[in-house]
Amino acid sequence: MGLKDFLNSPQLYQKFQEAGGFFAARTTCIHKYLALKDGQCVIDVGCGPGFIVNHLPSDIRYYGFDIDRKYIEYAKTHFAEKGSFYCQVFDMERAVVVGPADVVMMNGLIHHLDNDVALATLRAARCALKHGGTVFTLDGCIRDDQSPFARWLLQNDRGQFVRDEAGYRALLSSVFDDVEIHIREDLARIPYTFAIGLGRVSETSSQES
Repeated sequence: MGLKDFLNSPQLYQKFQEAGGFFAARTTCIHKYLALKDGQCVIDVGCGPGFIVNHLPSDIRYYGFDIDRKYIEYAKTHFAEKGSFYCQVFDMERAVVVGPADVVMMNGLIHHLDNDVALATLRAARCALKHGGTVFTLDGCIRDDQSPFARWLLQNDRGQFVRDEAGYRALLSSVFDDVEIHIREDLARIPYTFAIGLGRVSETSSQES
């Protein structure tokens, strides 16, 4: 069984995420950079098998999207009481149906998308957000001075579009009014560089980008 086949299993994918500290990195960043509250609406694009919903406030409205049918079937079986899960591409049509949202999360998604698809997905996220809403992204990041092992991991990632800080900033700034990029290398159990992106819709701006 190759790594790709290994990660196709929802349970094994989650074990891999936990063993490397990648899942803990997600939960740490969500709690640090997002002030989620009961009653809010959260859209999770690229939700995988849905384990993250256990680490969010219990009274949120949660909508998870992923194109991997095995992941979504697992999420529906194990977490249906905590959210709604869809095996669909998240696009403008879906954004209108499930929005308006306080937060759109994309954990480990953008580095799987080329610029055109990434921009389309971010525009759909903006369409789904309320005024004052936030998009949250978390991806591996290339840096000149990172450890050779971290660079090797990123070069061998299933995602073919791992970017540097400037690349992630350019994508988010093309769609959102206020953008922050935070680089963290202290989140995983192994050497790894994360880029945390925050894009906000201002309280007064149009939802069209």
